[in-house]
Amino acid sequence: MNTKKIKELMDNAELTRHQIAQKVGVNHSVIYKIYDGSTKEIKISTAFKLADALGVDVNEFREG
Repeated sequence: MNTKKIKELMDNAELTRHQIAQKVGVNHSVIYKIYDGSTKEIKISTAFKLADALGVDVNEFREG
């Protein structure tokens, strides 16, 4: 997962990280860990929900 790209997409979203966590259905700490880069691996189900919450295709999160 390209966590730098995910961080960029979160920054560009018109949602707070707490609101993103609510839309995804995960604890806000999960989103904060993704955002600050302390989590490198994300469950695929979370990735799909996060992509939906940010209004992007999940492939945006891919490396390269």
